[in-house]
Amino acid sequence: MPGARDMPPDSDQTVRDGPRDAEDAPTVALAPGSSASSTTPELLPATTGGSLRTAEATLILAREEATRTRALLRLVGPLSALGILALLVPAKEAPFRALAGAVFAATLAVTVWLLLRFRNLERFDSRLALLHAMFCVASVLSAALYVGIFSPTIMGGCVGVYFFALSDSKLGAWLVYGTLAGGYASLAGLGIAGVIPLERAIVSIESPDVRGLVALTLMVEIFLALTFGMARKSRLATREAFERLERAAMQIRQREALLDEARADLDAARAANLGRFSDRTVGEYAVGEIIGRGAMGEVYRAEQVTTKRAVALKFLNPAVLGDAEMLERFFREAKVAASLRSPHVVEVLGTGRADDGSPFIAMELLRGMDLADRLREQKRLDLPEVLEIVTQVGQALTEADRSGIVHRDIKPQNLFLADSSTRATWKVLDFGVSKVRELTSVLTQGAIIGTPSYMSPEQARGLEVDHRSDVFSLGVIAYRCLTGRPAFTAPDSVLTVYNVVHVQPARPTDVAPYLGGDVERVLALVLAKDRERRFSSASMFAAALADAARDRLDARLRADADALIAAEPWGAELGAPRR
Repeated sequence: MPGARDMPPDSDQTVRDGPRDAEDAPTVALAPGSSASSTTPELLPATTGGSLRTAEATLILAREEATRTRALLRLVGPLSALGILALLVPAKEAPFRALAGAVFAATLAVTVWLLLRFRNLERFDSRLALLHAMFCVASVLSAALYVGIFSPTIMGGCVGVYFFALSDSKLGAWLVYGTLAGGYASLAGLGIAGVIPLERAIVSIESPDVRGLVALTLMVEIFLALTFGMARKSRLATREAFERLERAAMQIRQREALLDEARADLDAARAANLGRFSDRTVGEYAVGEIIGRGAMGEVYRAEQVTTKRAVALKFLNPAVLGDAEMLERFFREAKVAASLRSPHVVEVLGTGRADDGSPFIAMELLRGMDLADRLREQKRLDLPEVLEIVTQVGQALTEADRSGIVHRDIKPQNLFLADSSTRATWKVLDFGVSKVRELTSVLTQGAIIGTPSYMSPEQARGLEVDHRSDVFSLGVIAYRCLTGRPAFTAPDSVLTVYNVVHVQPARPTDVAPYLGGDVERVLALVLAKDRERRFSSASMFAAALADAARDRLDARLRADADALIAAEPWGAELGAPRR
């Protein structure tokens, strides 16, 4: 195994503030809507209200709205029934009695139907709730027609306006308020004009005072508007409270990540080479000293007893044994890597559990260094060496694509240069957050998985990813190796993700003039924000880079690259005004 570099402090649920080298960036799982500050540009399309929220916050607010809707249904049902009964014993004949009865009956039927449907909150549908709201509005207006336009009946609409204005659906809230306020204003106008006979209502007006009725109408409209505004501000305050809570939780996770890193550094400083499994036999392996340690677990040098083959055993940390997501990621790495037959993927020999139940993965023992260490030694690599990296890693990614696997976390720490008796070989590590086509998992639902500086734009947006996402990440690595600088970086992870989606990297030949125009064109194509304009495979990228190194890039690729650069210039912020 590659030693401690293969077991970084686990930071799947954390982001770290502060500038750092892009190759040192941790793998993060950013929930859709995670935000580092209230002024951060919106990265993902918000589904409700425009603020960025975690999946947990969204679920809580949705269930709260479903519960409120069910409570309203329980109130509207009896009121509709009482309204129908009241129509049967009128004090006098009044117009619009039949209309009110029909509307009350329809509202009661819809209410009963939704009460039965929403017994299971998982079946809550905001569109059906809005439909019920319009029936409630119709009931209030028809009751006002029957009882009296200028009677207190219309004030019952304030309850409905307040309730529906608390919804996360801005359009639905405005539709309910606008329909009720506009409908009442129309009825009042018709009553004042004498089109609707005021003297025949249950609460009759024999000699209408026009000025007084106009003033009364304005007061009702003001009450409805104030009720609507108060409810919308209340909903905004609720969302802001969730955002503050999320920022506080994120800061806690950041501090935990720093603490994990400090603990790992302390372990290395103490040169603690012996662990709890050292000098023991686990399964068919004789376990030796620790060669890597991180928050997620430990890696031991071991020997297969029967074959005397040197191997590496990766044990999961006991502290996370109760974490289902960690266990799934741990065994996912073994299952995915074992399914791939490539000399450029670390070989998995098997899995098992120690006597105390600790799971482990047995892998080939690698000697060498990862690309992150290589870039610390030499900030910029020569084109032939970068071409070798792209070619060999591209072969591994192509094999993964044939098996329907997207790695999703291609970065320097996960590319390992293994020394052997024959030749040095680049290998791809850590398939723990990979995606298997047509296979879903709660491990990654509703989250953005990857390392901010190396993830693709579609990955950063939380969209479905395919092989081209890994191709983009490999292109970011090639850009980093050739220019000596990260393609996308910022003071914190959230802004880094924003740059991935919206900002083009600096022109490569401005940083490394020796690269040449064709290499620059290949980098432009592999880093295309739109994956439809990107290389469709890692092997195609490797072949194009090899041609570009000899100034023999295909004429069609040159034309495509020039058109792409003209549309999305190097160093530009997409969507910003051109100067």
